[in-house]
Amino acid sequence: MAAEARTAGEIVVVIETEPCEERDVAVALIIAGFLAILAAGPLSLLNLRLESIVIGQAAIFAALAALAAAPRVRAALRLDRLPASAARRAAERAFLELKLGRTKERTGVLIHVALAERHVEVIADQGVHTAVAPETWRETVMAIVAAAKQGRLADGIVAAVERCGDALADVLPPQPGLGDELPNEPVTR
Repeated sequence: MAAEARTAGEIVVVIETEPCEERDVAVALIIAGFLAILAAGPLSLLNLRLESIVIGQAAIFAALAALAAAPRVRAALRLDRLPASAARRAAERAFLELKLGRTKERTGVLIHVALAERHVEVIADQGVHTAVAPETWRETVMAIVAAAKQGRLADGIVAAVERCGDALADVLPPQPGLGDELPNEPVTR
């Protein structure tokens, strides 16, 4: 990768093609199911037949699931942020799985693009994070987002890698024995 040739830093691009795991939504549905099961007790006090209790439980579950899907309720419960938080967690997992935190001088930078969530995350390891201004990472994200809005996602990713390479070259010039420890090709998963 040309951007890495100018630096001892490591830049890895991960593109998530499948939706990121959303455990929070699963937990909300499990809670709705649990509440529907618990409703059997109060419903049985009404001397209803078993079929009516089961129908009541199903109705309670459906109502709770629909309520959680309502935009106002999602906003009030902050469920509208789930895709971004799921993408953020996926980026953190990718950082660990690809061993970006295990480079010799802790110089790994992950550019994570979650297509389904329309979310971009940049994670820099300790050796880079303190040396590069935080605005650099925000600008990197914005380069990808702006290009994606124009239908040029690949161009945005290339520009982001070049921007990271420029920033890293200033603070982490090439050194013998450092760099090229991680994949140079984008990782698609």
